[in-house]
Amino acid sequence: MIPPILHQTWKTDEVPEQFRAWGASWQRHNPGWTRMFWSDRTLLEFVAEHYPDFLGTFSSYRRGILRADAGRYLLLHHFGGVYADIDCECVASFEPIMGEERAVLCREPQSHYADQAGFRGLPYLLFNGTMASPPGHPFWLHLLSYLPGLAHAKEAIDATGPAVMTSAQLSFADQALLSIRPPALFTPLDRDGNEPKDSATNAGQEAATLSIHHWAGTWWSERPRESLWNAVRRQFYKARYLITRGAQFDPQAASNSVDRTVVDRPPPSGEAIAILVPLRDAAEHIAPFLAAIQSLDYPMNRIKLVFCEGDSQDSTWQALQAAVEPLRAMFRDIVLLQRDVGTKFERKKRAKPRLQRQRRVGLAKVRNHLIRHGLDDSDDWALWVDIDVWRFPADVVRTMIGTGHRIVVPNCVRIPGGDTFDLNSFVTTMPDRDYRYYRSTVRGLYQPPADFGGRLALSDVRHLEKIEMHGVGGTMLLVDASLHRGGLLFPEKPYRDYVETEGFGVLARDLGVAPLGLPRVEIVHVPW
Repeated sequence: MIPPILHQTWKTDEVPEQFRAWGASWQRHNPGWTRMFWSDRTLLEFVAEHYPDFLGTFSSYRRGILRADAGRYLLLHHFGGVYADIDCECVASFEPIMGEERAVLCREPQSHYADQAGFRGLPYLLFNGTMASPPGHPFWLHLLSYLPGLAHAKEAIDATGPAVMTSAQLSFADQALLSIRPPALFTPLDRDGNEPKDSATNAGQEAATLSIHHWAGTWWSERPRESLWNAVRRQFYKARYLITRGAQFDPQAASNSVDRTVVDRPPPSGEAIAILVPLRDAAEHIAPFLAAIQSLDYPMNRIKLVFCEGDSQDSTWQALQAAVEPLRAMFRDIVLLQRDVGTKFERKKRAKPRLQRQRRVGLAKVRNHLIRHGLDDSDDWALWVDIDVWRFPADVVRTMIGTGHRIVVPNCVRIPGGDTFDLNSFVTTMPDRDYRYYRSTVRGLYQPPADFGGRLALSDVRHLEKIEMHGVGGTMLLVDASLHRGGLLFPEKPYRDYVETEGFGVLARDLGVAPLGLPRVEIVHVPW
């Protein structure tokens, strides 16, 4: 059962005055309980002693809230008892739940779900500010298994907080070991002080309130209103943006370029795939790439290989011809194309922001050439794969098709289990066009820094099985071939300040075909 222990944490041994009355409320309503208070330092010592295998991840957290989140789960696993944030006030005895052999959790108010869980595809958010558990409960180790792969996630809610806890709960094998209660149990008011509409009932469970979370915001804060100085900066950078953005792909023209009857179709039922591969200066990658394709758990006689080489300065074209010739009888077809677009950059300079429009427009032209000359009515699916993607699951094609979506992108990394490499696959969480947006738009292309908190990469939400995307990358990308044939191409001019694969994803979403990301399905790019 749940032992009479209260766990609370703070940065230091000295709790701020504003929280002390709430702290005293726990002893008043639950006399005789043992209170175990943990500072950042004593929590570190606890993890080192009892969970040494997790110490590396715990010590790598850059923010204290992440250590506090992870630490509370370990405390409940090791000791059991009740964990409560220091801004939680006890208002009744916890005796009604102390006889539980299950872990007792409650949902956050529905308004929080709308803000945070909705775009993540979660049905609700669990509240991790107050939790109760017997010692040794297996759920906490299940949750712990998620955390190392999320150590660098941009948002605390995904790294260690309610979102990852909810994902872990939904995937936990024995739901009978968990008691999921309505918000009224531990958090009867939302951040705005309102009583949640979903607070009262949950499949007949009691709606008694045992504690109240006061949402003091010790780790999060509302986005501040724009200052006068930032408003001036926004106007300055917006003026520069308008002057330098160049020709754009008009949204109405973009929509009109796509056959709406194709947009409204269901995913194809056939299994004929065209693997489309743009390549340049890639002679060394051709043989390993072909070997990787042959390792797929998919009938080779349903696969057509389509390569488009261009602007190479090495022997790529000759190596490609020689490598595919012995394989022609194995595949449904092999098509070799060439398309020079005249974009030649030194590799070490190719990532410079001022070069991205020219570089990526060239890539879009090559991709569209592959569509126009490599796809035909016999192809059900188009699978884009970069030549320097060298490792992927054997069942990756079946997995992507099995989602039932028409545009699907896996998580491209350079280190297995590491951060996402293909940052063209993203979810926008901060759509406001403040001064940072206009400052980051160079020659008509929006190029925020990699650590920008307003967008999430797939590795930031690795606790999810799937998530709808805004932009997509092309390192591996599955597309219903009829969408391409119906005019959904890769924009060669910026569409809403995005071009090539990113512009393709944003345009597809605007048309009603939301791309799907698979955070846990990893493909590996060569590490350079």
